[in-house]
Amino acid sequence: MRGAHSMGRIQLGHLMGTVNMRSALAATWALIALMGCGGGDGNPNPAAPPPSSPSVITDAQLRALATASAGWTHYKNRPIDTLPRAGGSGHAESRLLTRFNAVAATQLDGAGKVRTAASFPDSSLIVKELYTGSVITTLAVMMKLRGSPNASAGGWVWGYFDGAGNVRIAAANRGAACAGCHSVGIDYTRMNDSHP
Repeated sequence: MRGAHSMGRIQLGHLMGTVNMRSALAATWALIALMGCGGGDGNPNPAAPPPSSPSVITDAQLRALATASAGWTHYKNRPIDTLPRAGGSGHAESRLLTRFNAVAATQLDGAGKVRTAASFPDSSLIVKELYTGSVITTLAVMMKLRGSPNASAGGWVWGYFDGAGNVRIAAANRGAACAGCHSVGIDYTRMNDSHP
């Protein structure tokens, strides 16, 4: 069910690559620092926030991280197979594909499922691509950043973007539309109980 498609101006394709994930994460965090942090507050390094202030991630930064094309592990190790919408899902789209960055993937078992007692570390990023037909119509994003002003219970920052990349639910909402349903899952993830 998965075909070639575009998300805004970014061509997604298979979302698999050979780029070293540590290098990609380092470059991404450098980009985030350049895009939004620091400056004018006496901090000797204006690209980094003062150590006492928690990290704030913007919707644009969250979307940029979620649309990176390399370094992902897919749920159940199925990078090209979409799954049907689970009964009771709060998402309207009929199909989905869930992927985990290298940090989040440390909490998956050998079958690509979330480990029973998983506790995702900070910088974990989980992206759920939601499809109507073969087109991504929504990206639902979770990023673990304990201490961030945008984090909800569990330390997750949530973002929800339409197919063109426009914000549908802002990170500043602190997961108000998401965390209630997700709270029953393993560290706020619902893939194992929705798609066993």
